[in-house]
Amino acid sequence: MEPRVILIVSIISVLVLTDLTVADEECYQKAVEVVQPILNHFVELKMAAHNSQLKDLINKINIKDEQIKALIESSEEQKNTINTLTKNNDALIKAQSGNEELIRIIKSEISQKNNEINSFKTQICEDLKKASEEKDYFNIKLLSCSDNINKNKNSLLDKNVGEIQEKTDQAMSKESQNKDLTSQINVLPQNLTKTIENVGKCDEISPCPTASKGLFHIKHPEVSAFEAPCNGSGWMVIQRRMDGNVDFDRNWTEYRDGFGNLRGEFFLGLEKVHLITQSRQHELLIRLGKVNGSTDFVQYDNFRIGSEKDSYPLESVGNPTGGAGDSLIEHHLNIKFSTIDRDNDVACRNCASYMGGGWWFNNCGYSNLNGRFYKDGKTDDENGIIWGSWHEYDWSVSLTFVEMMIRPKPF
Repeated sequence: MEPRVILIVSIISVLVLTDLTVADEECYQKAVEVVQPILNHFVELKMAAHNSQLKDLINKINIKDEQIKALIESSEEQKNTINTLTKNNDALIKAQSGNEELIRIIKSEISQKNNEINSFKTQICEDLKKASEEKDYFNIKLLSCSDNINKNKNSLLDKNVGEIQEKTDQAMSKESQNKDLTSQINVLPQNLTKTIENVGKCDEISPCPTASKGLFHIKHPEVSAFEAPCNGSGWMVIQRRMDGNVDFDRNWTEYRDGFGNLRGEFFLGLEKVHLITQSRQHELLIRLGKVNGSTDFVQYDNFRIGSEKDSYPLESVGNPTGGAGDSLIEHHLNIKFSTIDRDNDVACRNCASYMGGGWWFNNCGYSNLNGRFYKDGKTDDENGIIWGSWHEYDWSVSLTFVEMMIRPKPF
């Protein structure tokens, strides 16, 4: 039965009982006994309904609590997530700031490298331009050298014809020369006696003596005995220029064997110097003089030349000392010897023919102590006696005095 119907019935019953109460109290009691269970049932139904509603409400509250709890947990997670994101964001901002600085540095370096690249490109362009100009210059020089070679070839042919004619004339005069030689041989004993007296009749084993000077007979295990000037301090003179009385435009054989006057101008000979300097370490002393009377020297502590099969190269000079400066090491060291008839230099022309004498010509070089002698100490052809470091590389200067000397290095 519906609660509403029960309520209506109960009200009606109360009303009826009220009327009966006025008429009869006993009947009232009966009515109460009848209505009471109904009212109690109604109350129970009401309470059950309330309990059901309350239970539903509690369930809903529990569900809400669970939802709130879940929302709180979700909120905490979101809060933690936000904190983590905030920290990550701060780290990212800091990293971004560092990256910006790094980017700035990298951009600066890139800019610097670009400047260096542009500078390098400019230098390359200048070098290429210079190389092109040098190429054109050397092409012109090569053509000039070719012309000079042809001219020299023709000149040599003409010279050879003249030499052949000269040899013929010399052969024809041999008979008269033999007569002169015979007369000279007859007076040789007298001249030899005089020479021995002048020399002091002194035979020494190399090196030169240190107590006296003059011409001495030098003996060496690798060389036949020969005469050489000694200066009294152990130095052996191997070359001298002083007055221009001896022509130093000589061929290979003459420079190999030696020529000139040992008391005046001479060259001792490459073969002797080679054998002596190969036997042990030798010093080289070069004394120089100008027309104005000024003098100076340069001394090297390890002078040595190679053999004839290697063209007598200047193998070593050692360390230089002295006011005249060095004019050998940079341009002449390890260079072969050249003469007018044996061109071993690296120049297009024959430096020996152009500069005069024989020397360790390179292209052609900064020194030539066997060049042509000029008494006034000047030349317009750059072919005099030169030692560039002493006269400031002024090729119009020609020295008027030279002595080259060697001695064993003391230990």
